Amino acid sequence: MARIKIGDVFEIETLNGIGLFQYVHKDKTMGHLIRILPILYEEGYGIDDKLVEKKELYLIHFPLEAALRQKIVTKIGNYSIPHDFMLPQSFRIQHKVDGELICWHIVNYETWKREKFVKLSDEQKLLSPWGTWNDTLLKERLADGWTLANWI
Repeated sequence: MARIKIGDVFEIETLNGIGLFQYVHKDKTMGHLIRILPILYEEGYGIDDKLVEKKELYLIHFPLEAALRQKIVTKIGNYSIPHDFMLPQSFRIQHKVDGELICWHIVNYETWKREKFVKLSDEQKLLSPWGTWNDTLLKERLADGWTLANWI
């Protein structure tokens, strides 16, 4: 298996089309951070730099090496990371008790310190989810059109 490199773009098949994502960072604890590219594609789609330059829907950690080894994802090329992309300083996660949302935690990516918020600001609503998704969850979320805007 070829080594994974920053900028590699991969595809993953879902029930509603093919999702694309780009590998942008590896955290020593969380693993591979990927940026989810917009839109699901049909078989035979074409990829170019303009597609990869589009603003990502969100970022998520994903066990990329295992997924590639198991042929769950397919590498389709290496592309430059958009010049305006910046590694996020914070992520967000829901804090639920018995299925009820109690508050949100904003997690500092460097220190892992959490801050509690009952209501998110518009800026905080743009933060990507904290955590790691497996291939099943990633496929479901892509197929369902999950976005930060519809994450309650």
